[in-house]
Amino acid sequence: MVVAGINRRTFLGWAAAMPALLHGRLLPADQTDLAARRFASASKADDGLFYLVLFDGLGQVVCRHPLPGRAHQIVRWPARPWVLVVSRRPGTTADIVNYQTQALVRRIECSPGYHLYGHAQVTADGRYLFTTEKSPSHENGRMVIRDAGHDCKIVREYSTAGIGPHELRLSADQRTMLVANGGIKTEGRKKVNLDTMRPSLAYIDIRNGELLEQLFLPDEYHQSSIRHLDISANGQAIIAMQYQGNPGDSVPLVALHRRDEAMQPLTIPTAINGRLRQYCGSVCFDSTGDFVAVSAPRGNMILLWDIRKRRFQGAIKVRDGCGVAKTGEAGEFLVSSGAGSLYLLNSLDMTRTPIPAEFPVSWDNHLSRIS
Repeated sequence: MVVAGINRRTFLGWAAAMPALLHGRLLPADQTDLAARRFASASKADDGLFYLVLFDGLGQVVCRHPLPGRAHQIVRWPARPWVLVVSRRPGTTADIVNYQTQALVRRIECSPGYHLYGHAQVTADGRYLFTTEKSPSHENGRMVIRDAGHDCKIVREYSTAGIGPHELRLSADQRTMLVANGGIKTEGRKKVNLDTMRPSLAYIDIRNGELLEQLFLPDEYHQSSIRHLDISANGQAIIAMQYQGNPGDSVPLVALHRRDEAMQPLTIPTAINGRLRQYCGSVCFDSTGDFVAVSAPRGNMILLWDIRKRRFQGAIKVRDGCGVAKTGEAGEFLVSSGAGSLYLLNSLDMTRTPIPAEFPVSWDNHLSRIS
């Protein structure tokens, strides 16, 4: 088969159309680029145990590290060959793992009575670690700060200004933390305040805990739990929500926000929105910040937008697809599924290319690009 002269987009389009013929085959130049990339996810293997798995863009495993239990988000640690593996709520540990040696560097434990919400951030210099946590003595969530230069000891904690904080993202200024306060009060994993919940997006100064701005949803959407978010280099935030109200209600599930501006819901066609079961998972900007992907695992699809034009590009079917990470290409994302699959999605031409995984796993909810 001759592939010379065929551009990347055309080739991936053919691969999506003919997976039996072209399964896992990419252009040599793309193989070099993808092979150099590193992605990470928590997983459950067919032996029933949980693992951190790092792999390249071709699906070849480069690190497989056992975990004490189910994890949620994997966070890249700047300037070191480390990742932080955060336990799923209501877990109480986070592991720092050296993915080159596959050794455990440190296990971080919550203070007594606290538990994690599955997400964390690390400053660009690798010095400070931030986690969203539940405290036994505060109704609102806590943003707990640890100093990696001093054995990850807790140096301070701030209120997240809302109940049930989940994902948090540090903005490019390295001062402002965005926190998705889901609004759901829990006892273990039981939800106990759905009638009175009040989700919000909080902007917090990490230097002193000052609440810089807080976005509350309109009253009619107060059961739209803000769970996940991303922020582009130019300060554009995007949030993904999970609606806790009547399954037949029509509510926004994805929205944009900028400081000092109103929330801008992103339109999802009615026929597609009705299949999402009121649930969006991971959300991710591409490498340019012009395109965004949102997973909808209960609807078995990935939603794609052109943010510049506020245009819904379409939905690509991925069974139980939830983890989403940007690649180095404009409009391109790597997606993982609970069914154990990996795909390259291109939002420019709406193609899906399967990538072979080295061994059977069930990928967890989030996928992170490490390099």
